[in-house]
Amino acid sequence: MITVFTPTYNRACMLPKLYESLCGQTNNDFEWLIVDDGSTDGTMDVVKELVAENRLSIQYHYKENGGLNSAYNYAVSHTDNELFFRVDSDDSVKEDAIQSIYDNWHLVKNDNRLCGLVFLSVFEDGKPVGRHPFNGNFETNFFDYRYKYYATGDRAEVVKTEVLRQYPFPLFDSEKFVPEGLLWNRISEQYNSIYINKPIYVRNYGEDSITARVVQVLKRNCKGTTLYYSELLKHRQPVFFFFKHSLLYWRYAFYKKCSFAEKVKESGIGAFMVGFLPSLVLLAVDKAKGRTV
Repeated sequence: MITVFTPTYNRACMLPKLYESLCGQTNNDFEWLIVDDGSTDGTMDVVKELVAENRLSIQYHYKENGGLNSAYNYAVSHTDNELFFRVDSDDSVKEDAIQSIYDNWHLVKNDNRLCGLVFLSVFEDGKPVGRHPFNGNFETNFFDYRYKYYATGDRAEVVKTEVLRQYPFPLFDSEKFVPEGLLWNRISEQYNSIYINKPIYVRNYGEDSITARVVQVLKRNCKGTTLYYSELLKHRQPVFFFFKHSLLYWRYAFYKKCSFAEKVKESGIGAFMVGFLPSLVLLAVDKAKGRTV
């Protein structure tokens, strides 16, 4: 069975729309696992009403606020289902999403080299999210998909739960976010995925979403952010991406409370030589615009 996982924090008004898209599935062989990360807006009451309708199999868990990554780790540890599909509270899915997963599950089910299926996303107007480089099904890993084949935009990852248990998000005191790419890049070192040229996920980037305010989120969570970029820099990648990731590492390293030598060691001397001076320009721009933490 599939676990559809929704992390939520003060999104009570948005959950009914996602709920309706799940109720409209042509295949209802799934469980909706909602992890409420400390909401104070009546989310629990809304979910109780949805459960009472008895239209879906819903599991609701309330936990102390710890951020998206802690909610993700919590959800993975609280499901016994074989497949794990995250759908955010402000998004929705196409009516054949679950059926499409089952239709393609045989491609990865018995292959220990493969961690799951990756489908496409569209905006609410039907336009594709980002660039997808393949016309048909294609096997590759999460890292190469981005940095060898130049894909862009968010996707809909359906991953074997047993694989996710091997790669929990690292958690840091005083921080509540680590870029999700850290997880996918770590998984890519051991597993490939099958990319399916079919959209099943509908994205809605609201003003309060992490995507809409990503720079400020990354600055406030600089430990997780710099860990993400430092690991990214250890992968072989085209020169353009190495320059970009070096610059971004140092952009956020300024907000990390550790010695300069430790930062150089974490990023690597090459990334320091490439990214440090340009990052000073970004820091000056941020200060001029009042965007520092």
